[in-house]
Amino acid sequence: MLQVNKPISSINREYPEVGNSSNTLVYYLEVVRRQYLAMLAVVLGCLILASLYLFTAVPRYTSTVSMVIDTRKVQLFQQQSVLGDVAIDSATVETQVEILNSENISLAVIRELRLTEDPEFTAGGGLLGAIVSSAAGLFSGIQPPPSELELTRGALGRFAGSRRVKRVGRTYVMEISFTSQDSAKAARIANAIADAYIVDQLEAKYQATRRASVWLQDRIKELRIQASAAQKAVVDFKIANNIVDTGGRLMNEQQLAEVNSQLVLAHASTAEAKARLDRMNDIVKQEIPDASVADALRNETIVKLRGQYVDMASKESIWSAKYGSDHLAAVNLRRQMAEIGKNITDELKRIQESYKSDYDIALTREQAVKSSLASVVSEAQLTNQAQIQLRELESSAQSYQAMYDNFLQRYMESVQQQSFPITEARVISAATPPLGKSHPKTLTILAEGLAAGLILSFGLAMAREFSDKVFRT
Repeated sequence: MLQVNKPISSINREYPEVGNSSNTLVYYLEVVRRQYLAMLAVVLGCLILASLYLFTAVPRYTSTVSMVIDTRKVQLFQQQSVLGDVAIDSATVETQVEILNSENISLAVIRELRLTEDPEFTAGGGLLGAIVSSAAGLFSGIQPPPSELELTRGALGRFAGSRRVKRVGRTYVMEISFTSQDSAKAARIANAIADAYIVDQLEAKYQATRRASVWLQDRIKELRIQASAAQKAVVDFKIANNIVDTGGRLMNEQQLAEVNSQLVLAHASTAEAKARLDRMNDIVKQEIPDASVADALRNETIVKLRGQYVDMASKESIWSAKYGSDHLAAVNLRRQMAEIGKNITDELKRIQESYKSDYDIALTREQAVKSSLASVVSEAQLTNQAQIQLRELESSAQSYQAMYDNFLQRYMESVQQQSFPITEARVISAATPPLGKSHPKTLTILAEGLAAGLILSFGLAMAREFSDKVFRT
């Protein structure tokens, strides 16, 4: 048989040249033309598998609830917080997201909705879950029913896999999404997560406030005892040092002011009595006081005697001028005048003794007031020295009292805050049952099946092409 071998140049022309895109495209189109049946079978198979998955997969629905951490403080029935205000920043929001993802919130929702009795959270749900459970039962034999802890931990794992919490951008808004086989259940669980978070925040604040209240109550008892002891020490010190406070002033200060006033009056009285006595001494040196002195003394006896003396002196001068100074009548008048002068002198001496007695009394009173003033000043000095320690005791008592009042006010505020359910988080958009399923998405699965079929079919075509050991012209 005659074999004709083509030249090498003719053989090489049947395959695409490297770097020539038009020849490469023609080559691939030739491959598709020759292997289109196999490729069509692969694409149809992938589409059939995707359709089978869509037919057997359990539809799942996702419901979302939106929450916001409000930075504005609620002022209604709220005073200054006992625990202090915490600034809300980006880290705080991320912390709240982690709290929403915590087991504490998840377990609260599982217990509240009794999800351990729901087959979706115990057996896995769907056809695949039923098949896996049946196969496990066949190979493992008869096993005791799972305990409550095992059911709870299993439900917790499936719950965490269906829950999704994220922060919306850089805002204070958080979105809580939950995916379930039932749309109403998904909305109910999403709302339950938000409610459980708010309840957890309220409970955390309540517990913190309650612990602070208990601590404040114990501290208030101690401060009440310390304040009472400090006040008692002040009272005992005042009693021991004879310190009496009347109307905001110490009694020693009032006594000192009163005694000082009495000393001024006593000194003035003594000076007045001495002035009267000195004047009287000058008058006594005169035999007959003049009219101004008599009027100044305001003594009826002296005024009367001086009047008689003046009358007799007038008569004596008349008789002496008429009958001579040796006349018996003139002599008698002079004798009577001498008697009246003696009586006036005796009366003046009596007044002098009275003035001297008044002066002695005033002087004695002044000395007594001075002595009393010296005693009060001495006591005041002792009291002033004692007041240094008294001020320290009073300052300590006031400090303890102020601390007691402050802690008592904070305790009352904490008691009031326990009775008001206030939290910074609030729901701005509640979850509602979704109208369409979120998984599986028909168009997406079919598109993925078609893309996978095209890739696999092309790969199969190229494999068949390379495994064919023939020359093609």
